Formats: sequence, structure tokens, C-alpha cells
Amino acid sequence: MTMRGRGLLGLASRVAGTKAFSTEIFVSRLSFYTTEEEFKNTFSPFGAVEEVRLVRDNQTGRPKGFGFVKYSSQAAAEKAVKAMDGRIIRGRLIFVEAAKERDDTG
Repeated sequence: MTMRGRGLLGLASRVAGTKAFSTEIFVSRLSFYTTEEEFKNTFSPFGAVEEVRLVRDNQTGRPKGFGFVKYSSQAAAEKAVKAMDGRIIRGRLIFVEAAKERDDTG
């Protein structure tokens, strides 16, 4: 039992803090009618946007309802997450969080 508790403490310390916040954010639950220009304009008030990517369906080319915004600074990305997470955009409640690193091994 103590081993299990120790494992949880180790996990908690890893989650709580040593990794830096990314300059890229992940936005989910977007309207399927969102354009890249609209997406960029929505997130540009928080800092200089380097890139926006709406993930699209390979067959239809239509947006899948999520995307990524890359900022020039970590502070801008943090500001956008705090300001936009849980907001309603185009009638949809969106979720915004720091993007996770890609795992290209799989």
C-alpha cells in the first residue's frame, strides 16, 4: 500500500511543476464553420500569433472542430488560455489548454 502512495506522490510532483508552459495552445470544440482567419483574429488580442492550424478531415477537407495556435511568447499563450478557456464562440463552449508535445514514435 505504501508503494502505491509513493507512486502517486511521484506523479503529483511531476505534474505539479517542472515542465515549462508551451508557446502553442490547443483549442477544442470549435464550430465546424470556423475559418483560419476567424480563428487567428479571435486569439490575436493576447499576443503575436505565429501560426494557426485547424485540423481538417482528410477526405472532406472540412474542419474537425479543433486546432492549434502558436504564439511568439509563452506569456501570450498563458494569457490566451486563461482568457479563452470556457468561453462561448459561435454558439459553442470551447476549451483551451497548453498543447502537449507530439509523440512521433507511434
